[in-house]
Amino acid sequence: MTSPLAPAISAQQVDRFASHGYLVLPDLIPAATIQELRVEADDLLDQRLAQMVATRSADPRVTWWRLPDGTPYVLKVKPVVDLSPTAAAVADDSRLCGVVGDLLGAAIPTLMDNKLMFKRTVDISAGWATLPVLGEEVRKHTDAAYYAARGYPRVLTVAVCLDPCTAAAGALRVWPGSHRRSIEMAPTLNQGPVVPDQDAPDDAAVTLVAKPGTVLIWDAALVHASGPNTSGHPRRLLVLGYSPTSAGRSR
Repeated sequence: MTSPLAPAISAQQVDRFASHGYLVLPDLIPAATIQELRVEADDLLDQRLAQMVATRSADPRVTWWRLPDGTPYVLKVKPVVDLSPTAAAVADDSRLCGVVGDLLGAAIPTLMDNKLMFKRTVDISAGWATLPVLGEEVRKHTDAAYYAARGYPRVLTVAVCLDPCTAAAGALRVWPGSHRRSIEMAPTLNQGPVVPDQDAPDDAAVTLVAKPGTVLIWDAALVHASGPNTSGHPRRLLVLGYSPTSAGRSR
């Protein structure tokens, strides 16, 4: 595998991350590595889906539901670093970890979460599956409380863009500075706690449009969301979570 080429980040970028809660780092991962990740991501998903159909049973790694029209929809597969050698190599790359370490103030950050985000419909026979009916959007939320409950009080999320992340493809939306204030959360039946609109007005959001090879980094306490992928093209992400300590276990 071609190793990621992660340049050092500047003091200005560290300061910006502290105030805004996110960074966009273009061209961080080489095209050859991105292509390897795409191939492994698709193979991994195809294998999990085929196994589910063959056994007529759910895979605990796969998060999926039905859209209102009945079509099965896969959000993510988690964990993946034990199934994708390229994902594991990217997650462990010393230069990428160096960038994360600079932002966390930790010499050696700990990988504590990893997944592949797909956000796509799948053409499989799934009449046997009992699934909730949901839309395609990922609603406004933060991950900090969930991670804190697992013993990780501080987490940075790193997303490697495998495809063009355009607004039409459901690019990530963030609310700058929201990681620095208390955020109200409202429970939902199937999508976990979400952030009410009054705490994250739509007009305060920034859409992180990015090309393949870009790395997005945000504080887990930052409010974020994403819309449906209406582009007609894949919008895959390798998402990694890092903490400054070795509390808990990666999963």
